[in-house]
Amino acid sequence: MNINITAAELRGVVDYMDVVTEKLYDVDGWTDIEQVNRSEMGGVEVTELRLYNRYVDGDDIQNVYVRYYGINDGTPDDKAVVDIEID
Repeated sequence: MNINITAAELRGVVDYMDVVTEKLYDVDGWTDIEQVNRSEMGGVEVTELRLYNRYVDGDDIQNVYVRYYGINDGTPDDKAVVDIEID
């Protein structure tokens, strides 16, 4: 599953991860989010997260990769600046 966040959704937001977290909690069933790793590769900030559902026997876990491409005043509103990939 992929989720994209556009520049318009991030305008005026101090920390893009607040929007990412909100979008992830909109995915049914997730109860906890854990940050595993954050790095920068080629000018793209990459964050690895794990989603947990503690109400499922054995703790259902999903890996999530968040790629943040950056935003500035000249970025078109409809441009995807964050890509969220849920394994």
